[in-house]
Amino acid sequence: MFPKTAAPPPRVASTLTVGTATVLSMLPSLLPRTAVVQGLLTGALVLVALAALWMVRRVLATRADNGQGRAASAYATPAHAAPSRPDPSRPAWLVLGGSTTVVVLLAWLAQTHLTTRAAALGMPGPHPTYWLVAVLVAFLVLAAGMTIAAGVRRLARVTRLRGPVPLAAVLLAGVTVTTAATAPADLLAPLRKTLDADHVMLAPSALGASRSFVLVTEAATPEAGADLAVERMVADGGLERGAVLIALPTGSGWVNGDAVEAVEAQLGGDVAVVSAQYGDLPSWWSFLIDREPAMRSADALVSGVLDEVDALPADERPDVYLLGESLGALAGQEALAGVDPQAVCGVVWSGSPGGALSGHPRERSLQNADDPVAHLTVGTAWEPPRDWPALWLPGLSYATTVLDLPASLDPEPGHGHRYGPEQDWSLPEC
Repeated sequence: MFPKTAAPPPRVASTLTVGTATVLSMLPSLLPRTAVVQGLLTGALVLVALAALWMVRRVLATRADNGQGRAASAYATPAHAAPSRPDPSRPAWLVLGGSTTVVVLLAWLAQTHLTTRAAALGMPGPHPTYWLVAVLVAFLVLAAGMTIAAGVRRLARVTRLRGPVPLAAVLLAGVTVTTAATAPADLLAPLRKTLDADHVMLAPSALGASRSFVLVTEAATPEAGADLAVERMVADGGLERGAVLIALPTGSGWVNGDAVEAVEAQLGGDVAVVSAQYGDLPSWWSFLIDREPAMRSADALVSGVLDEVDALPADERPDVYLLGESLGALAGQEALAGVDPQAVCGVVWSGSPGGALSGHPRERSLQNADDPVAHLTVGTAWEPPRDWPALWLPGLSYATTVLDLPASLDPEPGHGHRYGPEQDWSLPEC
């Protein structure tokens, strides 16, 4: 019934470990995953599970070597009297077959869920080669992980035998990698965004509002860009308007046109909108890797506008409002930390990372339930966030939230990290 081959089946514990990790990797998250992301997640989980299993085996083997194995030889049964034993590979083949069946069945269910969920979000459904690509990527991750682990173990053995020479080689390799990372070539070029010519801050307002904007290429530092934007706003007569709206952009420098136009309509066009682009990388990248430019730009922009307004006679000061989206929301909240709440009439945050708030007495927060950015907080690792719309598992759900970030702008407005005309952008007024 079971094949007689030179290669024995995997041990039962290994099969169950890999099968469990694979099943966990297929559980739905906030947004449908691409095949590559699915493969990365599966490969990573299987690596972690196998590493944990290896550690358990090492601990058990060490305990067995501390005395239990010595007495075994004294009571060994003579070879000629050994009773016949059943084929030890039989349970292993049974477990392997059962685990494979379960994984294939759950993959089919996951495919159905992906198709349905993608259609509901206005995203393309999974390609027919989805699972083929996912399996290939998972195997590449496993191969890379096991190769690195074997190399580290070999290096550790050689280091113990030959002294510090291999360690020097590792340090040299580290210096080489660091030097390559600082080379003139822009390794992040594929991620960089260019604002369209019809971007809301580069186009005139249909209601006659003033719009002042500075591109990231126009200033050497985030502070310089913010200062230049304030200067342009003042030169354009922004302080003579009834209100000033500080629009803090996402990591790529994008400002939500639906939000700006809604605020202009709410204020009857009697508003000066001012903003400055501090970067051209996606918000999720800037949030995870480098938030400082966003924070510096927001602080300079908010303080610059408020200083200009405070310099006017009290009866001539325009109302000041704040609008921040994604990383711009987080930067705006930090910029407001030391500001008198009465100096800012109202604020609106959309897609604030982790659902964070500033505590301003007149603030509103917009967040989609399936927006991974809004749930991106360390607390997601050990407790389900409020309004979490999917199955939550400790640790794993935080990891899948991070993996959902690159696809967060793929759904239609109203889902993921996209906030459009379906939102109520009304500002809380003074």
